Amino acid sequence: MGEQEIVLVAAAPDLVPLVQNLNEKAGKLGRVGVQGQEELALGSCRVGDLKEYLPRICEDSDALEFRVDLLKNQDRFSLLRSAQDLRLMSRGHSRRAPGLQSKGVGWVITDAMPLVYTVRTCNQAGTYPDDPESIGRMMELLHLGLRGGVEVLDVEAAWGKEAWGGLVEDAKEKYQGKTLLLGSHHVPKEIIGDDEARRWGEVCQLEGEADGVKLILSVEEGGDVKQALRCAREGAGGKPAIAMALGVVGQESRVLNPTFTPVTHGALPFVAAPGQLSAEEIMERRVEGGLVEKKTYWILGRNIPYTLSPALHSLAMGTVGLPHDYEKADVERIEDFVEGGDWKGGRFGGSSVTIPYKEEIMKYLDEVKDEAKEIGAVNTVVAEYDRGGEGGRRLVGYNTDWVGIHDPIKRRLADGGAGEGEYFLVVGAGGAARAAAFAAKKLGFKILYYNRTPEKAHLLRESFGGEVIEGDLGSIDKEIRVVYSSLPAAAEFTVPTSLLHENLIMFDANYKPKNTKMILQGMEAGCEVIRGSEMFYVQGVAQHQLWFNRMAPFGVMQELVMRKCDE
Repeated sequence: MGEQEIVLVAAAPDLVPLVQNLNEKAGKLGRVGVQGQEELALGSCRVGDLKEYLPRICEDSDALEFRVDLLKNQDRFSLLRSAQDLRLMSRGHSRRAPGLQSKGVGWVITDAMPLVYTVRTCNQAGTYPDDPESIGRMMELLHLGLRGGVEVLDVEAAWGKEAWGGLVEDAKEKYQGKTLLLGSHHVPKEIIGDDEARRWGEVCQLEGEADGVKLILSVEEGGDVKQALRCAREGAGGKPAIAMALGVVGQESRVLNPTFTPVTHGALPFVAAPGQLSAEEIMERRVEGGLVEKKTYWILGRNIPYTLSPALHSLAMGTVGLPHDYEKADVERIEDFVEGGDWKGGRFGGSSVTIPYKEEIMKYLDEVKDEAKEIGAVNTVVAEYDRGGEGGRRLVGYNTDWVGIHDPIKRRLADGGAGEGEYFLVVGAGGAARAAAFAAKKLGFKILYYNRTPEKAHLLRESFGGEVIEGDLGSIDKEIRVVYSSLPAAAEFTVPTSLLHENLIMFDANYKPKNTKMILQGMEAGCEVIRGSEMFYVQGVAQHQLWFNRMAPFGVMQELVMRKCDE
């Protein structure tokens, strides 16, 4: 690896989604995004030296920027190898963002950082030549990043569709939108008016094909640091807008910027760009300035002394610098909580909801989302406050249990969904079984139901379609791809040996004990097994994203749940 150069920048902590329609395409997970983009070179270091800095950088960053224009060696092999080296060296250190769940893709890189691939020209506060011939070469370099599978591709919009049109077409058609496109424009040397700034915001849409826009402006001392954000939003056509002012005078804009905020990092061995702040500094200023109001979140249930939710969500909030609290509401009657000040007060941020209140909570909400209605249960309450000064709020109910089933299975399917003629067997007929049936339907499976009381299984069939198995499970002659059991571990359920095959996915909703009889059976048979612990932290990740409109610290949440379940 020797003398290669690589450029990196730590990324921001608390951002709204880069792609607004990601909820729909990623299974309504709640909004997610990646962070870490910078308009000025922060410096570079050799690949071998990065090992010293990456552990700290990865702890509180969500993405790394790969600045191609700052690399000395820009041949195809060196660039691809450098990008791969950066991924490999971040493996095992990423504790917040394990990867970017892109549009229509169910994968997650569990231990490496996502890359933002950038070639910045001299005209745009970079170093790459901006004559016509060089612009053509720049687009070739961007194509290389696209083929290399980077998560985000920064595309300078100013050069027009004649320059970037083929790149955008390939990204959307050939690569099916798996790399997100960020249309960008920088004005580093002059002050421009609002009309021109709005026009650049429109240009950054890449004629509607960009997944997000980025507008970076210059500002005078005492000038309007909010101009970039205001004009970018007005020109972005509803797309997520990254917008800031350059330099020390523009620092406030970095604090105000809600999307894809660039940061520096104290671990880096070089001086950052003028005005840059660390993620920690940005969060401190947001809290001090009242941009992030301290709230309290709850787990509502009965007989829940050992729930992992307070530990899970407190750790997640602390990891990303949010100042909120997470408490336990263990009550005999739901009225004991929803009629009190903790629920009705202005500090109520939201709630996890567990047994036995997932259905009963629905009548206390202003809105219940379609997924929760269809499943018949709410496990997540989000408090949406009016920021217009009236102080009103709406309580909205979601269900993320199905996400905790859907996403682990989707990541294990080669095509991200059911194959032709494949079946999903749901064992049990309670609330978890309803969430499983909903997830199976979303994945495109044909559904079979089995329960000791067939009448309850028929209720599932009426809601989600499929067939009820009323005889011996071993008599099934269909191609079962997934078996999901919601039965308690004490039931010691196992799958008939006639249904076992090497491609079978066996999913047990229990997370204690770690190895149920069904899980042990699956391991011995060489099947893919999914434990309830994975379901638990994945649905918790989705809750975090709903509450805070930002990418959840997947890595630390996963680590805590797995460690607790091992104990």
